[in-house]
Formats: sequence, C-alpha cells, structure tokens
Amino acid sequence: MEVGKVPVEILKRSVFPYLGVKRKEVLVHSQLGEDSSIIDFGEYVAVLSTDPITASEKLSGFLSVIISCNDLASCGAKPIGILSTILLPEGTEESTLHGIMKEIDRAAKKLSIEVLGGHTEITTTVNKPIISTTAIGMAKKGEYITTKGAKIDDDVIVTKALGLEGTAILATDYKDLLLKGYDKDFILKAQSFINEISVIEEGLTAAQNGANAMHDITEGGILGAAYEIAEASGLGIEIYEEKLPVRPETKEICRFFGINPLKLISSGSMIITASDGDKIVKSLSEKGIQATIIGKIIKEGKYLITSKGKEEITPPERDEIYLVNRERIKV
Repeated sequence: MEVGKVPVEILKRSVFPYLGVKRKEVLVHSQLGEDSSIIDFGEYVAVLSTDPITASEKLSGFLSVIISCNDLASCGAKPIGILSTILLPEGTEESTLHGIMKEIDRAAKKLSIEVLGGHTEITTTVNKPIISTTAIGMAKKGEYITTKGAKIDDDVIVTKALGLEGTAILATDYKDLLLKGYDKDFILKAQSFINEISVIEEGLTAAQNGANAMHDITEGGILGAAYEIAEASGLGIEIYEEKLPVRPETKEICRFFGINPLKLISSGSMIITASDGDKIVKSLSEKGIQATIIGKIIKEGKYLITSKGKEEITPPERDEIYLVNRERIKV
C-alpha cells in the first residue's frame, strides 16, 4: 500500500468486517465516510472521533486538535475535550515536546476545550513526531447530523475555500523553497490559512438551519469528500468545477508543486447537503462565513462537471500533499 489513507476497497475487505459486537447504545456505527461515532446518553449523545497528524511537521500540535474537533462539528456537536497520544523518535529534545504541547494548548484555548489526558512516549518505531488525538463532544439527541443523511435533490454546499490546510502546510514546511519564486507577503498570506481551519461554527450553524448531511473535507480534498458523502448516503452526486472556491494562493502553490487542488487536504472547508441550500448559505453569511453551492445530490453516479464534460469521481486515493516529497526537492 502507498502513503496516505488506506484505499476504500481494502477498508471494505480488511477493516469493516472486524468491528466487534454492535452495541445498542451506539447510534452511529463505524462505516465509510463517517468520521465520528455517536453514543446514546439519554437526552444527549456523546460524539467521538480520532485522527493522527502525519502530513504536517511544524504545525502538527495545533492541527491535531482542530482536525479532530472538526469531525465533531460535522455532526453538529460541540467539542468538550481531547486526549492526545504523542509518539516521539529516539533522541528527541525536550524542546520539541514543549513546542508541540504549546501548540496543542493554543488550539484548545482557541476552541475553549480541555486536554483531558493522553500518553507521551519515546519510541524507535517512528522517525518523526506522530500525534493521535481523540476528541469528545456532545449534542442533543435527535439533533445530530451524519455523513449518510444526504437526500436526492439536496444542494451541495462547501464553506470557505478548498485546500486551506494543504496550502498552509506547504507554505510553512517549504517556505524556503517557495521564497525562491514568491515574495514574503504571498507566503505569509498562504501560511495564515491555518487560522481558518476550524469548522466548528459552520457545523453548528448548518445543523441548526436544515443540513441533512455534513462532512469535513480532509485527505483526498473535495473530490474525496464528495465521493464519501455520496457513498455513505447510498446516492450519487454531481459537482460543478466552475463553482468550486479555490484561492489564488492555493492555485499558485499547487501549480508550483504540480498537484491538484481538488485532491488536496482541505480542513477548514466543510461539505454540506441540504434541501434549501440558499438558507444554509444565508445563515453562514450572517456569521461572516463564505459558503458556495457547488452541486446536487442525484440518484446515482458521482461526477465532476467540467467545461470538457462529465468526469467520474472515483474512490479517494492518497492525498496530493504526499506527492510533495522533501527528498526530491532541493531547498
């Protein structure tokens, strides 16, 4: 297998058949496209999600908190806290751990959540710091949203712009290389996208204004997220390339590295389906959050509509960010 998410067909063969005993307390079980599990606690439900950070180097501590909490927001749940497991290579200086924890603390304070616990270990099995974070949140029973809730004729909406996380990571980790072709202000603007990667406010807002399904756009970009929300719902989807919001900085950095922004990790942007997309767009706009209707949920088939015609959207492969290999780039 290659670097990145395990392919869908392998997950279906080697992961999903082995999930233990289904418990009656679990309202949303593990399945393709669902990033969170939901457990019944009476009037409220507990929402849990876990994610590692592997693609980023300098931003890993901050991202580890935001990314996991974004999964909760995709269910319309309010995050309460996180548990972090930090694995460090042999010989790591204390200053590295200190830096990671400062970034975790910064993100937790930004979201008003608590670091509930975790585990920290030095191990020879990793060659760079790995952070795996489990986030815990809550929502009222009957008011949570899932990835599989899309309905035929729903509008498909995305928030903010695509590729924000990938752009910020590349502009930070490859700053010296990019400065050879772009000025400092351009790099700083691209790096600043890191401040927009939380989708908690849009998740809670959309859940209160008629969202049928939501999904955080992470590895695989908008094409991966579109595939997953359609697959989870047992329906089709079509999205229109000309409607997709991609900022100039993202387009330029993707052009520089020769990668596709539509397949680039995109935390900070959420895909939402709703019977009244205009209502969602208006409610988000009132909160100062950009939102764009980019397509429709259809009966079957998954398509990207371009100026050249209709292209099939296939199961997400490894994210484009993994194609940028530091060993092959002379910084």
